[in-house]
Amino acid sequence: MKKFLLALLTAVTAAALFCGAAASVATYSASYDAPAGINTIVVQDNSAAVVLQAADIDHIRADYTYTSSYAFESSKLYDFTVAGSTLTVTKTREPNASLVIQSQDTRSCTLTLQVPRQTLANITVSTTNDSITLNGVSAQTASLTTDNGRIEESNFNGSTMSGVTSQNVAATIQNSGTLKLENISANVCNAKVQNGSITGSVIGSGSSYGFELAAGGGKIRVSDASDKNFVFFGKDTLQQNADAPNKLNLATKNGDVEVEFVR
Repeated sequence: MKKFLLALLTAVTAAALFCGAAASVATYSASYDAPAGINTIVVQDNSAAVVLQAADIDHIRADYTYTSSYAFESSKLYDFTVAGSTLTVTKTREPNASLVIQSQDTRSCTLTLQVPRQTLANITVSTTNDSITLNGVSAQTASLTTDNGRIEESNFNGSTMSGVTSQNVAATIQNSGTLKLENISANVCNAKVQNGSITGSVIGSGSSYGFELAAGGGKIRVSDASDKNFVFFGKDTLQQNADAPNKLNLATKNGDVEVEFVR
């Protein structure tokens, strides 16, 4: 049973400034509960942060919050559609540029999806001018793209990289931003950043991965916390162990690449 609760005023905060002057800042929220059995998630967002978080639930729950300078109260910002086992979340409204940004306020929107602790078939997320965060999510494949933002992935396990659990993961930051991987477990990890650095940790042995790393104008460092002899340094490009069963392909045009393998 799908439930859509739209436009609840969740917080009105007054920030006291020295002698008591205050600026009213309002935050609105709405939620959606998807039916059980979703196996694929597609998020097509813009001008908003997207968070996917593993949770102890049996279905996907979506919540989005936005400030009073982003859109009017009771605004519907997203469409949620289900076709078979695929949930598609589509942004339907841009930030309202005519709304005045009050003191202590920011024009912001965050979409949060709580995801059951199971391995999904596919996760595809895109946004602009903000971040993508995945924590503890599992999927066979995951593709993350942001323009002018950052991507952070933690406790990801799968075939393809991305703070999620997946066999194959692809992350792309098309303009400026940073990519942080934390305890990623993936057979194949492909990541590209235009202007920014790639840092993080990968679960496994460094000797079981083939590297193709590029840091235009930057430094490259690959190490293994369990093997002090496994350390590679480079500048601009580094290729190693091409025949290994797992692949780590990371590239930035203007930044550093630093990865550590952990057990």
